Amino acid sequence: MRRPLHTPHSIKRDVDDDVSTDDQQIEREVLDFGAMTVGALATPYVLPYLYESKRRGLDTDYGIRREGGVFMIGDSQVSVDRDGKIHIKNVDFPATKGLWELLTRKKLDTNSVTRDDLKQYDNFGDEQCAFGRL
Repeated sequence: MRRPLHTPHSIKRDVDDDVSTDDQQIEREVLDFGAMTVGALATPYVLPYLYESKRRGLDTDYGIRREGGVFMIGDSQVSVDRDGKIHIKNVDFPATKGLWELLTRKKLDTNSVTRDDLKQYDNFGDEQCAFGRL
């Protein structure tokens, strides 16, 4: 089932890099939220959007960004199913670590990105007409 990416209302905003007991509680809530909504593969890529201090490594210019409680890319809402598959403008993209890297990170783990991921990303760029990063 496709679900728009929405942040849970119960998660507080994290405003520093220090780990506190509040952060540990938030972490459990976020991991539970991720496992229930976007699956294990997508959770590490979605989690940083929920913490103000963890967003530095995210590519919110060309990749996925959060607007309020909704995740967007370009002018389109992003949906993710429980297997981590990405759905944008009625186009389905496979759940791969490499594609999640390309859609969310400023600095890529290039060992995770395959030629197929690059093709999917290129196809996505053609759909969005918004990317010049690769």
